[in-house]
Amino acid sequence: MNQPPGQDGGDSQPTAPPPPSTETLPERTVNQSAVALRADQVEFDARQVGALALISPGLQQAPRAQLAVFFHYCVRSGLDPFARQIYMIGRKNKGEDREDNPVNWTIQTGIDGFRTIAHRAAERTGERISYEDTVYYDADGGAHDVWLAPVPPAAVKVTVLRGASRFPFIARWSEFAPEYWDAKQSKYVVAKMWRQMGSHMLRKCAEAGSLRMAAPQDLSGVYVDEEMAQADAEVVAGASEEATRRLREAAGLETGEARSDAVQPSKDTATEEKQPRPRKRTPARPKNEPGEPTAGDKPAPHRPRATGKKTATAARKPSATS
Repeated sequence: MNQPPGQDGGDSQPTAPPPPSTETLPERTVNQSAVALRADQVEFDARQVGALALISPGLQQAPRAQLAVFFHYCVRSGLDPFARQIYMIGRKNKGEDREDNPVNWTIQTGIDGFRTIAHRAAERTGERISYEDTVYYDADGGAHDVWLAPVPPAAVKVTVLRGASRFPFIARWSEFAPEYWDAKQSKYVVAKMWRQMGSHMLRKCAEAGSLRMAAPQDLSGVYVDEEMAQADAEVVAGASEEATRRLREAAGLETGEARSDAVQPSKDTATEEKQPRPRKRTPARPKNEPGEPTAGDKPAPHRPRATGKKTATAARKPSATS
C-alpha cells in the first residue's frame, strides 16, 4: 500500500518542539535601579538623597560637604547605603561649637558591615582575618569563656588576628551601656536591648574596636550602632529635657533663662537617698526672775457674778413689816 510521501510505516513519532526564539528579554541588574550608585558619579543626586532621608531622617538638611564625605565612605567600603549596610545619622551637638555646627553627623554600620570591610582589606594584602576566644570579665576581674550570669559582664575582650598580628580590644560596660532617664521610676535605667542581651551587645562593641585596629585605613571614622547607643541616649535625654523646660515655661513655672537641670537630676544625685529634713526646734522659754510669779501663780481676773432674777425682784419689793 502506497503511503504519502514523508510518512514512514510504523508508529508515528511526535514532532520536536520549535526552537526557542533568539529574542530574550534583557536581565535587570541592580545597576539599573534609580537610586543605585553609578560608576560615573562623584556625589549623591537629589533622588538618592531623598531615598536616604527615609532611612536616616533629617539627612536632607546635612551640608553638601558632609554628604560628600558619606559618599566617599560608601565607595571606599563597597557597602550599599540603600540596603541599610551603611548610613549617616545626625545628633544634636552639645559642644562649644554648637552655634556654628548644631548637628554632628556620624557614619555608622552594623557589625556585619564591619566584618565585610575588614575581610576585604585583609584579602587585598593576601592576609586573612581570624579571632581568638572571647573573654568575659566579672566585676572582680575574673575571666570567663562563657557568660552565664543573669547580670551583664563588667568587660568583654575580643582579639582579632590579621596575619601574624594581634589586635585585642576591651569594652567596659560602664563606657558603652546606654542609660535613659525614667520619669516613672525617677532614676536612670539601662536600655531594653542592653538589659536583655547585655553580654552580646558589649561583645559587638569589643569586636568593632578590634576590627578597627586591624583595618584602620578602611574603618577609621566608621562606628557600629552599639558603639553609638550611649550617644543616642544622651540625645534622647536632651530632647526630653528641652521639652520639659518648654512645658514649664508655658505653665509659668520657670523663666526662659532657667535651665531644666533641676527637672532631670544627674546620675550622681539621682542615686543619692533623700536626706530627712531637720525638725524645727521650739525656742526655750526664758526663766522667770526670782520673786516673779509664774504663769500658774498669777491670780485669775475677778468676774462679777450675775444676780438671779428672783433675787433681784425680791430686792425691789418693800417688806410687809415696813
